[in-house]
Amino acid sequence: MKNGKIVLGLYTVFFLVLMYFMTQASDALLGIRAIDIADVKLLSVLPVKNLVGFILAAGITFYFWKGKKGFYLDELNKAIDELRKVVTPTKEETKVTTISVFVFVGIMLVVFVVFDLIWSNLSRLIY
Repeated sequence: MKNGKIVLGLYTVFFLVLMYFMTQASDALLGIRAIDIADVKLLSVLPVKNLVGFILAAGITFYFWKGKKGFYLDELNKAIDELRKVVTPTKEETKVTTISVFVFVGIMLVVFVVFDLIWSNLSRLIY
């Protein structure tokens, strides 16, 4: 795996975010019943909702890691490779681009003011 540490870090973050949302979802689903089993503790330590959330998050993460014959992992590697090709513009390029944007916005401002004056005078003539 060419981007091993980055991919592992991304999947770890993905798992942790999923863990939070799956725990909330399992709390909501298990709390719907007449007997609320979401907060029942297993071995006096772990609530059922946390265990169910962990299992769901682990299952989804494993699916995206190994599912569809590694399709998602290949796509993630391609995205990381493309992100490595991105370069930061130099100070001179940034300066030129900023000036050209301001000039273009100024030109368009003048064009829209002129069109607004033309349309307002035409509408005054019509009405």
